[in-house]
Amino acid sequence: MTYLKNIIVYSLALVLLLSCSFNEGNFTVINKSDFKIDSLSIQPDSKHQMFSLDKNESITVNTNMNSVDIDGSYIISFKRDNKTMTEKQFGYYTNGYQIEDIINITVLNDTILINSKFDKTY
Repeated sequence: MTYLKNIIVYSLALVLLLSCSFNEGNFTVINKSDFKIDSLSIQPDSKHQMFSLDKNESITVNTNMNSVDIDGSYIISFKRDNKTMTEKQFGYYTNGYQIEDIINITVLNDTILINSKFDKTY
């Protein structure tokens, strides 16, 4: 009887553990522009993080997507030196899971380059 109880307890613990979401978006942002970036954010992110980047600076951003349960695309937004807001929609996630292993974002003077990287074979 104890053996059966252990199986039930371990099975329940496994189900609970697997039902928890550890959804995270992984991004690298590089500022190769002639201006400082302020109030940079990548959505969706339940942590609502904002960053600043000087010229030629890079940063790794990990967004929390645990509360996302739909499909959608990312949005990067930031302010330039002259306080104009720039926003770009890109990529795709499904049910809060990032498909790529990492997304590399390069900000240039007149454009934003997006490079998705797939390292794992599934």
